[in-house]
Amino acid sequence: MVLYGVVDRVEDEVAVLVLQGGQAAFLPRAALPGSAREGSGVRIEVQLTPNRWRPRVRGALVGLEEGDR
Repeated sequence: MVLYGVVDRVEDEVAVLVLQGGQAAFLPRAALPGSAREGSGVRIEVQLTPNRWRPRVRGALVGLEEGDR
């Protein structure tokens, strides 16, 4: 899937993008090229990849749930 949008603004280290259809997306400023500015056009390609962090995240969630008991 490919998304197109525009850099709306940069607040601290977060870039706020407005995508086609008017949705907002928030990215770390470091994820954009250094030359990106307000009004710069962006093309974002989204691909699914194996999630190697899933077991760690699940373990952390289980730990939090056990702490609630």
